[in-house]
Amino acid sequence: MARERISLVELLRRHPVDLSALQPAPAEPTGRELSARVRAIHHKPCSVCGQMCATSRVHTTPEQGPRWVDLCWDHGLATMPVSRMPDTVEGILAELREAAAEVAAELGRPVPMTVWTDKDGWRDEPRS
Repeated sequence: MARERISLVELLRRHPVDLSALQPAPAEPTGRELSARVRAIHHKPCSVCGQMCATSRVHTTPEQGPRWVDLCWDHGLATMPVSRMPDTVEGILAELREAAAEVAAELGRPVPMTVWTDKDGWRDEPRS
C-alpha cells in the first residue's frame, strides 16, 4: 500500500472488513489498554489485508459499537493522525515562546527562557 493518508473509516469503507467479526473494544481505551492490545496481537493478521499486525485502533459504529481494528505497518501508518506539531525550528520556538508567555501571564511575572539551537547560540544571543 502506498503511504497515502486516509481515515480509518475510509480504509474500512474501501475494503470488505466484516466489523461484526472484530473483537469488542473499550469506547476510549487508555494507553495501558492500547499497549496491552498491541502486545497481544503480535502474530494476528491485519483486519484489512491479512499481513502481520503492528498496531490497533478502535472503530465505533452504531450497529457494532466499539471494535478493535488490528492493522499492519502500512495500514497503521496510513491511518495515523497527522501531527499538528510544527515541523521547523522556528515553528517549534514560536510555540515554546507562546507557552512561556501564557505561563508568565498566569504567574504575573516574566518567565526567563534561553534557547540555543546549536553551539554558536541562537541568532543574536551568543552562547556564553
